[in-house]
Amino acid sequence: MGDNRRRKARTGAATVAKIDTVADDMLELVFLRLPSPLDLIRAACACKRWRRIIAGDNGRVIRSLHGAQSFHIIGHYRVDGRSYSSRPPGLNPAFFPSKSWSQWNNILPTRNLTLDFLPKPESSNFCWELADIRGGLLLLLLFDEEYYSKPPLRLVICDPRTRRIRSIPLSAWFHGCNFLGTFLLNGEAPGAYISLSNFRVTCALKRNGVARTCAFSSSSGGHWTSSATRGTTMICGNDYWTANGLPMFVGSTEACAYWRVQNGYLALDKEAAQLSLSVLPEALRGKPHIGEYAYKLPWPPMIRACLS
Repeated sequence: MGDNRRRKARTGAATVAKIDTVADDMLELVFLRLPSPLDLIRAACACKRWRRIIAGDNGRVIRSLHGAQSFHIIGHYRVDGRSYSSRPPGLNPAFFPSKSWSQWNNILPTRNLTLDFLPKPESSNFCWELADIRGGLLLLLLFDEEYYSKPPLRLVICDPRTRRIRSIPLSAWFHGCNFLGTFLLNGEAPGAYISLSNFRVTCALKRNGVARTCAFSSSSGGHWTSSATRGTTMICGNDYWTANGLPMFVGSTEACAYWRVQNGYLALDKEAAQLSLSVLPEALRGKPHIGEYAYKLPWPPMIRACLS
């Protein structure tokens, strides 16, 4: 009996060794030929290596899905809009599945993407605000609705698929500042996909007519850094386009966010956490006021969100 078990063990080890000898680029070609996103999800669940190839930042598999049709979107988080706000409208997020939900429901039930697992606010004036979505993770802030421009009471990142939450400590730089926006970015770990243990957050703040940024990184146990070492941007928020002396949020692209100020447009480079006065990009010109149309964030923005 012992000899049989040893022979089977050697056979199994040899099979694994043969699979591991297949180069990454060859596996990519196989994954690129899978007939549906559902097959990609199943393949990504097989092992860490396959998941890295499919969902990695440099993976051709994910890049091949850019421009894919809407059936790759599982659904949207819709939020309440606010007029003349310094931040993107994001109050009271609720998940609405897409028309193609049926092809996902067997592996990702609708309940998994609702946000009923978030801690219940301690007061009726407090509400959760959806700040950003990236790689299937949600960045949320808890605010007092009566003081919506003030710093948040809580800052969390969550994974609706696993219903897990990670709290982000509030920064001392928040004190006395008005909040302009908060954005979620990939972490610093090279080649790793975004996760609850590998992410960054960039915040835009305003105090006494000066805009500044601070950024959080989950690496090394988590830490905040401020833009003080890179300079700040003087702005004026007392013109027609602003409310309560605050810049008015105009819109956001993948790389930058924009606010209207008296002397032009304030631009935030999300990746570098740097502010500058800039020209509004063509993609955001001519759009209606941010409070005049429904604000929806897709989950996932691409299939990668399901593979994290």
